[in-house]
Amino acid sequence: MNSIISLSKESFLCSLFCLLSLSLSFAQGKKYYNPLAEQAIQGRLKILDQATDYGRLPQAVKSAVREPVWFLGTNSAGQYVEFTTEADSIQVRYKVKHALNMPHMPTIGVSGVDLYARKESSFAWEWAFGQYQFKDTVTYNFNNIGSDNKRTFRLYLPLYNTVDWLEIGISSNKQLQFVRKDSKPIIVYGTSIAQGACASRPGLAWTNILGRDFENEVINLAFSGNGRLEKPLLDLIVAEDASAFILDCIPNLAITRERSEAQLDSLIRHAVSMLRTKHPNTPIILAEHSSAGTPGFQNIHTMYEYGRSSHVAASTFRQLKESGVKNLYFVPAKAFSLDVNSTVDYAHPNDIGMIKIADTYRDVLQKILK
Repeated sequence: MNSIISLSKESFLCSLFCLLSLSLSFAQGKKYYNPLAEQAIQGRLKILDQATDYGRLPQAVKSAVREPVWFLGTNSAGQYVEFTTEADSIQVRYKVKHALNMPHMPTIGVSGVDLYARKESSFAWEWAFGQYQFKDTVTYNFNNIGSDNKRTFRLYLPLYNTVDWLEIGISSNKQLQFVRKDSKPIIVYGTSIAQGACASRPGLAWTNILGRDFENEVINLAFSGNGRLEKPLLDLIVAEDASAFILDCIPNLAITRERSEAQLDSLIRHAVSMLRTKHPNTPIILAEHSSAGTPGFQNIHTMYEYGRSSHVAASTFRQLKESGVKNLYFVPAKAFSLDVNSTVDYAHPNDIGMIKIADTYRDVLQKILK
């Protein structure tokens, strides 16, 4: 009996030793790359090319913007990394600073990453499913994805969390090369809807969907509850040499006791005027609230609120056009075609809604940018 117990102990210790050896060998068999150190982050303002964090706003404006704007600006929404590698397995490990999820948005949307790839010979994007663990260090393992150095990978960063550090790991006998393309970006200034609420994963935020339809970077300057056409943000946008500006702030500019229709009209005019001062010919796109007038919504008061601010935006647009402002475009709420299956709540689109919004802006931009 004692000999059997002794043998069992030896077998257990041997198995444990083998597992530890394999784990150590696996860890030692990988090498990790830091995209921030390589200045490989895309989808953010040019002024941030040499930034040492994953924020969307430069430190220089911290005292100029309101506190919630700065906080949301530390979220990595819309940012991505592109690279090539022949490795058939990729590990992404990173740490985030805040809550992993929200009541109406899942962990992989708030705090996850998302991996796509495109071959040199095709414009079609492919997607890789990752096995993930959300612990103190978040890890995504993308395994058995094929070995092809003709692909360019695009890794999207979390939509609603702040990345502390991030590394991309591959087998030590493989190579990884970061890729950066110069392009005139499409800049989106918006609200929670544009920041990414409530996509199930980062690649399905409408700005990221849109980015896969164009060779231009899409820069996400959207701030949940705080897209208000404010001067410090407009100053940053004006400094960019963009291919188009999208101002999608109406969801955060409701008509209230503190904001009259005349004041909203003034905000829109001021934003357009600021952009036109330095960019006389760059297309500017204004939009109504994407959920305004959605058929089937029973919440009458909410629909009235959305419709009222959208009506002001439409009226201001018409007057600006009549006054001679060129290359100014407008997207009415009906163009987004949202319905009762398109949102998770009163306004925030689910994946269906995100696709509809992205498709609408794509059609507008394809006509404008040709």
